[in-house]
Amino acid sequence: MNAGPVIGPRLGWLALATALALPVQAQDLAGHGGPVGALDARDGLLVSGGFDTRAILWDLDTAAARNVTRFHDGNVTAVRLLPAGGFVTAGQDGRLALWQAQGRAPEFATMPGQSPIASLDVAPDGSAVAAGFWDGQVVLLDLATRTTTEMQAHTDRVVGLGFLPGGDLVTVGGDLRLARWTGGLDLQFRRDLPDLPNGLAVSGDRIAVIFAEGALRLYAQNGDLLPERFLTDRPLVAVAATSADIATAAIDGTVWLLAAGDLAQRHMFTAASGPVWGLTLTPTQVFTAGADGLIRRWSLEDATPLGDHAGVVTADYDDGSRGAEIWQSCAVCHALTPDDDSRAGPSLHGVLGRPIAAQPGYDYSAALRDMDIIWDEQSVADLFKYGPEAYTPGSRMPEQRISAEADRAALVAFLARATAAID
Repeated sequence: MNAGPVIGPRLGWLALATALALPVQAQDLAGHGGPVGALDARDGLLVSGGFDTRAILWDLDTAAARNVTRFHDGNVTAVRLLPAGGFVTAGQDGRLALWQAQGRAPEFATMPGQSPIASLDVAPDGSAVAAGFWDGQVVLLDLATRTTTEMQAHTDRVVGLGFLPGGDLVTVGGDLRLARWTGGLDLQFRRDLPDLPNGLAVSGDRIAVIFAEGALRLYAQNGDLLPERFLTDRPLVAVAATSADIATAAIDGTVWLLAAGDLAQRHMFTAASGPVWGLTLTPTQVFTAGADGLIRRWSLEDATPLGDHAGVVTADYDDGSRGAEIWQSCAVCHALTPDDDSRAGPSLHGVLGRPIAAQPGYDYSAALRDMDIIWDEQSVADLFKYGPEAYTPGSRMPEQRISAEADRAALVAFLARATAAID
């Protein structure tokens, strides 16, 4: 079954020919219909989660999708492979779902949460899953009994969490704090952090934390600060680690490979033209993912690209205007042609004058279906002025804003021209 986007015959044959020219171990992974924000790899498998509500289990030796699932009401925000087989997914709907490798439906799922899940990890012995929520809660799911334990770990979003080798849990939050908890979720300590953290990965017995100021800091298990490295003046947005290597990525698509011991830089490369949201390591490869939905492979040894890097989304219409330039970011998830259902979001052909959640054939969230909004010049501009979380709460649309009024007006005008040109 082809889970990827529908493309024209000529481009399809070109992409197939390019892929067949590469060893399967070197092919990039294309199957999501929109941005990919979550990755995890081990033992020849990779699981990915996307804004298209899909989670895909990949065989890295054949570059083939073993399983394509859709369950969550909204983005798949985090994924992890389970040591005993199968995988776990977390969603914008605040749910955890446990899957067998070939399962078409989850074998177990929690009830919807009060807020989206932001972070996820599996205990080293495979006994439990921990999830961190946007509202600061942490939920521990016992995989044997399928029971949950909840606690208020932070006063803001739990941006990262991970299990230490002995089974204790460490968390970082938007409240600028690092905390360590026992396996029973008893607090051991809290430490204040110098800046806003954006993620956490455990590297052996150390804790790697990335920050919005562009720094990566290592902490000991007792919370003491170890080596730190300022990598960029842009926010770091993804981090992954093994006991020997740490990888981190910035909002501009730059990736750094660092030695875990002293944070010495081994390599730096550009993985994308925008944010790298998904990042994971195997003993020999680095995998990155972001806005275009393609999962790319890189050599861990020398950072050379291993795949063909195909899959860039092309715009349906481009008149060279400022609005068309802004639209390029929207084109990752939305088409302008009326019958293109291959992307994560609905087609925006003829969107002006249409009620919200009215595109035939698209599976909108329940929250959007209950809203009373007509998309016109003002409402589209307001969506990007205030952001979807404030203007259309419960939407699957990732949070984004356009700060300049002139740019918002340019995008709205472009949408009107594009519909007229394509009709």
